[in-house]
Amino acid sequence: MSLKQTIIDLHGQKSNSDNQLQRDMRHHQSWWRTCVMGEEQGQHPLKPEDKIGSSILNGKESAINFLDEFAKKAVHDTLTSRNNGSKGLIKEDRLYNNLLSSQPLCFNFFGRLKYNLPLATQVFQQFYPEIKAVTDIHFEYAPNAATNGDNSAHDVALEFTSISDQKGIIGLECKYTEPFSPKEYGKDGTEKQDGKYRKDYEESSAFLASYEELTNTKYNQLFRNQLIIESALINHSAEIGYSGLFCFQEDQNALDKGKAFQMMLKNGEERFKIITFADLIETIQKTEIDWETREWSMMLWNRYCATELSRRFKK
Repeated sequence: MSLKQTIIDLHGQKSNSDNQLQRDMRHHQSWWRTCVMGEEQGQHPLKPEDKIGSSILNGKESAINFLDEFAKKAVHDTLTSRNNGSKGLIKEDRLYNNLLSSQPLCFNFFGRLKYNLPLATQVFQQFYPEIKAVTDIHFEYAPNAATNGDNSAHDVALEFTSISDQKGIIGLECKYTEPFSPKEYGKDGTEKQDGKYRKDYEESSAFLASYEELTNTKYNQLFRNQLIIESALINHSAEIGYSGLFCFQEDQNALDKGKAFQMMLKNGEERFKIITFADLIETIQKTEIDWETREWSMMLWNRYCATELSRRFKK
């Protein structure tokens, strides 16, 4: 057996239910596990009796799913600071063992920025020119004063002060290959949150689309994320608020839904920004950074975008 075939075999099991993007990215993460991590394949996240190539075993002990010490520290600090009142949901098995999950991806992209706020400021000023300083970065976060009555949270949220010294917040939904949640919250009495959703929707000046359009299965998740921002503004926990989508530049489904959602908002392209992995990495690399930070930015590209590295090992 050739060395190439041996490596292909070590990539492990695939999933028959994947679409093309998921197949490509699962293959790439299986290659990363095999050739970079040197780890055995782990349990299937939905069928624990099966194994799958894009998962590892014992990731909590090794922390190998994270690219640097900053991501590891952000995971530790986030988990130890959470309590029963914390919004959002962190599934630790997905965080530590699932290479295809957007949760570890968030920590890999934004962990270093959390502990280098001057760099975070320089980077995000390119997307939001009114930022004077990024003051904190949170994961699975919604302000306590900003609730839409459910457990919704932003995958990553940045607090900032503006050039006019106003307090601001940016909440991003992060996607790698996962679809948007199809569950429809807030449908005419079918969920207890309906009244809260409608109240914030009616008090906000952000929306062009009807409540019925926004709560349908295509846009409900983005709508609920936007409501976190609107609730923060209504309750004066922030004076400026933006939401957005952070996604792989080749995820056409996410890009299309993000662009459609922009059109459902007043000043949509300003209020709701779409930032791709390539956008963020390119912006970081154009910033004056030390070599260690530049290496990290290249590792981000290799881990999440550089499918040309794994392509020749496809069956």
